[in-house]
Amino acid sequence: MLLTPFIALLLTPLSIQGQEAKQLYEETCALCHGVSGKGDGPSGQFLQPKPADFSTVLQGKDDAYMAKVINEGGAGVGKSSIMPAYKGALSNDQIQGLVQYLKGFLSP
Repeated sequence: MLLTPFIALLLTPLSIQGQEAKQLYEETCALCHGVSGKGDGPSGQFLQPKPADFSTVLQGKDDAYMAKVINEGGAGVGKSSIMPAYKGALSNDQIQGLVQYLKGFLSP
């Protein structure tokens, strides 16, 4: 039986550190947000509004805000409901790993 990457991810426990967070991002977020976080993923080109460019949209945002967006989706923070909520689909460790990974996209 073939599993989609998302379902396989849910069934695979991960310890989120460095490479694992990168892999989780690439499997869960990059289709829309792009590998470099610019909002230019292959699926993102078909979405309206376009996915966020993390290098700018996360400026001044703290870890709690980023975790809330991941947990509650765009609608949870007054943004597009196209961004799905991952609460219950990702563990707290996975979400915190993603938050740390997303910080790497911020422009200096």
